[in-house]
Amino acid sequence: MEMQIDHLSDIISNLPDHAIETILLHLPIMDAVRTSVLSRKWRYKWATISELVFDDKSILPTEDGTIRIDKLVNFIDRVLLLHRGPLHKFDLSTRFLNDTFIDAWILFLSRTGVKELSLKFQGEKPYKVPYSFFSCRAITCLNLFSCILKPPSVFKGFSVLKSLNLESVTLSNEVFESIISNCIALERLRLIKLNGCTHLKIRGLNLQHFCFNGELTDICFIDAPKLSFVSIILHNSLFKQVGQGESSNLIKVLGSLTGLEKLTIECYFIQVTQLYENFYFPFSAIGNIPVRLPGTYDRLKCLSLVINFEDLNETLVMLCLLQSSPSLHELDFVGDEAVVTELVEDFWEAQGHLDCSMNHLRVGRAYNIGGARPELQFIKFLLVNSPVLEKLNVTPKSGKNIDKMKMLEELLRFRRASTSAEIIYNRTSED
Repeated sequence: MEMQIDHLSDIISNLPDHAIETILLHLPIMDAVRTSVLSRKWRYKWATISELVFDDKSILPTEDGTIRIDKLVNFIDRVLLLHRGPLHKFDLSTRFLNDTFIDAWILFLSRTGVKELSLKFQGEKPYKVPYSFFSCRAITCLNLFSCILKPPSVFKGFSVLKSLNLESVTLSNEVFESIISNCIALERLRLIKLNGCTHLKIRGLNLQHFCFNGELTDICFIDAPKLSFVSIILHNSLFKQVGQGESSNLIKVLGSLTGLEKLTIECYFIQVTQLYENFYFPFSAIGNIPVRLPGTYDRLKCLSLVINFEDLNETLVMLCLLQSSPSLHELDFVGDEAVVTELVEDFWEAQGHLDCSMNHLRVGRAYNIGGARPELQFIKFLLVNSPVLEKLNVTPKSGKNIDKMKMLEELLRFRRASTSAEIIYNRTSED
């Protein structure tokens, strides 16, 4: 038995270096360091791994379950001191904040050529990154959570950065614009709940993926010809209201992004997006074809909207998007119950003569549907104008006051342009 154990031990110890590193990378950092006691050959194997991931569980808690910050600091210090070779990834996630030690670690990283950097602070106080952070010029992927960004005046951006994720980060409008405009290789940009930055100017010749979730006053895209995915979720109504005769926010934000393949819009963005002056007329006068966007979204395959079907402004926006997107394959819409600005009576019923054929639409998904007349009218409009539709999934709103059986019966009676269209009614937990 002892010979078999020695034989197996030799097999593991004699694995190629890249195989050993792969094993170590899949272990928590503390366990990786502990392999140093296995044998003389393993003593410093962990010290050459190219990815270091630390969190509050990187050290053992005390008997009462608390984490001693001094032990965590000493552990990270020791690992960085003994590390050898290239360091491609550094990930730190902690509830504790000691600026002095973290600043020293950032300074160390700025000299290693680190490529992926993630800093996540979960305490009450955000972390103000030091000037040495802006010297990490080899970064290709950057993730920051609860940090303060204020670069030096000589900062010229991260020239090879491809992915940037900012969540609960504090920075000014000017700092944001400076960083984005100088990250010329940026492909993915994710912004969640920014602080102090409410005007976004997005510049990116290589930008392909953009996601925003939070509060905004204004947003515009400049020189983003490759942008194919956009998701905008607003939590406020700070967007500048558009007066009669002015171009809409919708046009200002999306008008130049004709390369879009997937678009998601939720909440207040639609509520404050008004179209043109000729849209402001009594509902009884609606018979004119609403204007399309300046460009046609020939590449847009997937569209997802949260919409209040009883609000005229939102309804007009949806129709405008549908008429500007002739290549749609998938359409998701979620019924909303926001405050109505101008009630819609029989809007979709009046659009029966429109040339709004969705000749490529194959899948539709409707969520939070309560059976209100405008909702059902739109579903009817969708079925009549989608000749290749395969599936329409309908998920009703929760609540005992919803007559779901009556709604289902009405849905099944609607005429369909596609002979193979299937209506799938998803029951809720209350059914």
